[in-house]
Amino acid sequence: MNFEFNYIPINYKNWNFEGKGKNILHILSDVEKEIWDGSLPFQDKREDAGHAEFVTYFILELLKLMDAKREIVIPAGILHDTGWSRLSSEELKQFYLPNWKDFEPELRKIHQEEGVSFSKNFLEKIRYPQKYISPILEIISQHDTRKGFLSLEDGIVRDADKLWRFTLPGAKIFFQKRGLTEEQFYSTVNSLIPDKEFFYSQFSRKIARIELRNTIENI
Repeated sequence: MNFEFNYIPINYKNWNFEGKGKNILHILSDVEKEIWDGSLPFQDKREDAGHAEFVTYFILELLKLMDAKREIVIPAGILHDTGWSRLSSEELKQFYLPNWKDFEPELRKIHQEEGVSFSKNFLEKIRYPQKYISPILEIISQHDTRKGFLSLEDGIVRDADKLWRFTLPGAKIFFQKRGLTEEQFYSTVNSLIPDKEFFYSQFSRKIARIELRNTIENI
């Protein structure tokens, strides 16, 4: 199915950075709002306020370009990082130590497992359709670690998650927590765009280039 690519970059002058959903709630369905509101206290626990909202925003944009099951990708995007809420503050701080790479693999594995547990209980509690729960949990289970992509839905959610790195708040994490210069940030994330194993879709690569330019212009 062919779609016209007509992506407009984020207008940071009008964007609400609180991460409470004010930029997206008006375009979510009632059940999507229920998922958003119920999981909000468990989102953005890695000092990355707004991450879940940006990921959901990018999923909504990618849905305009690809014919995926919204019933899977929106909940998966909203819930994908709730597992971080199950880790201690000491564990979360390890991500920003000088030797953070020593801890990263195990921390990512744990947060994926905890995210599956949280999401399963949450979705069953709100009586979300059972036929969608399994594919949602499958996406969450290895969204940071899986090699290759399982499906269109898996690709969209994981692309949206990665597109966060190209946003202005994502860049500030690199600057403040990783200590990179603007040039180092640009070089680091720009090198990811052509990597065939990084993004699932060409649309995501185009959005990444647009948002990277947008971020540099707004720093």
